[in-house]
Amino acid sequence: MFDKIFNSPTQTVLSYALDGTALRNQVIANNIANVDTPEFKRSEVVFEEQLRKILADENQPTRLKTTHPRHIQVVKKKESVRPEIIQVNDLSYRNDNNNVDIDVEIAKMSKNYLFYNALTSSMNQEIRLLRLAITGRS
Repeated sequence: MFDKIFNSPTQTVLSYALDGTALRNQVIANNIANVDTPEFKRSEVVFEEQLRKILADENQPTRLKTTHPRHIQVVKKKESVRPEIIQVNDLSYRNDNNNVDIDVEIAKMSKNYLFYNALTSSMNQEIRLLRLAITGRS
């Protein structure tokens, strides 16, 4: 969504993280909605490891061989982060084989909410910096 407006590594990682946390919120809400459904297995969203990999790759840029120091370097486009939804089939202590613990899911939703708010604050700061660079005033 933001990739057409923003292209810095920071903005790219922030947009990937925002997409991942939004999906995680939907999955946690689905888990909570199915807390009383027999045989339901909870799901989780994982994307942090992919973000770490992209950040590690950013520190080691790919350079092309050039014949003159003033030649332009082409930056290799990084792959996008695709959050994965995995079903967790851990032990269930309930008679209906549902493994959703409402307290754990509420805690995960609260943690995800705080993470999402931190990401939106960071993205807002990036937008302010971009506006300052364009207009010269905030």
